[in-house]
Amino acid sequence: MDEERTAVLYAVSAICDEAATKECVEVEAGTKARARPNASKETLQLLTDVVLKQVDLLAVDLAHFAQHAGRKKISAEDVILCARRQPEIAKTLSELHRATFLGQGRKRKTRE
Repeated sequence: MDEERTAVLYAVSAICDEAATKECVEVEAGTKARARPNASKETLQLLTDVVLKQVDLLAVDLAHFAQHAGRKKISAEDVILCARRQPEIAKTLSELHRATFLGQGRKRKTRE
């Protein structure tokens, strides 16, 4: 779990740095009154904990959706269903699913 936590911490840190940098650029351009402060280590740790907890909750929801549909495997439709309360994300996921997976034919197992 340490590797996963480290990877999530790195991603959270990168997102926070990007947001702070974007805010600083807007301040220099004169559109904002003040720059956003950088996130502390404690803040990054807390955000990482929140993200990991949310991932755990999402995993449980996905498993329940698949089980409710009578499947043993989680499908893309389950992921899209989890995003139903965020229409923009659901739309993006649906488009990505259509473009990536539905355009390809299903591979059949051959008997030998």
